[in-house]
Amino acid sequence: MSSLDIHQSMEERQGLVNPTSTSQPAPAENPHDKMIPELIEEALEKAGLMKQLRPYIGGTGQIRNETIRQILAEFWGTLIFQMFGGSAPNKDTSAPAANGFALVAAIYAFCNISGGHLNPAVTFALMCTGHMKWWKGLMYMCAQILGAIFGALIYAALIPQLHIGGGNSSPGCFGPAQGTNWSEVFGWETMMTFSLVMTVYASAVSKPGHGNTAPLAIGLSLYAAAISGGPYTGASLNPARTIGPAVVFVCNVGVSFIYIIAEFFGAACAAGLSIFLYGRNPDLKHQD
Repeated sequence: MSSLDIHQSMEERQGLVNPTSTSQPAPAENPHDKMIPELIEEALEKAGLMKQLRPYIGGTGQIRNETIRQILAEFWGTLIFQMFGGSAPNKDTSAPAANGFALVAAIYAFCNISGGHLNPAVTFALMCTGHMKWWKGLMYMCAQILGAIFGALIYAALIPQLHIGGGNSSPGCFGPAQGTNWSEVFGWETMMTFSLVMTVYASAVSKPGHGNTAPLAIGLSLYAAAISGGPYTGASLNPARTIGPAVVFVCNVGVSFIYIIAEFFGAACAAGLSIFLYGRNPDLKHQD
């Protein structure tokens, strides 16, 4: 018996080779077993489009550029937040609850891509503490404002008898309650935004943070602020949420700047306190 025969018989005894099997060609792929993404990709290949898309889209369909993915996440996250939060009926506690839970859901949906800021005040605070580059922060803010505008446009088309340019009574618009002056609006929006941004730092930015419960804590901070300060200002806490409905419905345009300045000021105060409590971004160069 040759050495080749001995080696083959040993493999058969060890179960490595089936002596009765013969090499068979691989079965032909059934076109009916293909998934929808595969069919779409084949159609694009036949149309000659995939070759042009490959530099921008990976083999799984994901956009290759991380910054573009983040900008898209901020746009869609703020759009969803504006749509479900802004369209909530302003009665009892339904509007604060809708806004709080809409924020929770939107952050959970997009935080693994962009961090789930969904608020120019939050982005501005992170720029102040060195957790975000200034140029990317400006891109985030533009995406958030556009998302809020489109979110308001969507519910303007879905709510009966609501139309673009509907004025101060339109859903999602922010303005002082009767008897509330501008200084009181500034104070409420400053403190409410300060509380929201501090919650962001404590739960999501600083180490060790609160992990997967961070979006819930952030949403609850918005809910608490809206319950207390909402009756006086509407509780925006978000420049994008202030600008979006003001652009679509042309509402409270004369006082919107008070909201925006107060929200950025509250965010800056929270960033300053966070530096003393948690420190700025540890990845930045520093001297001990």
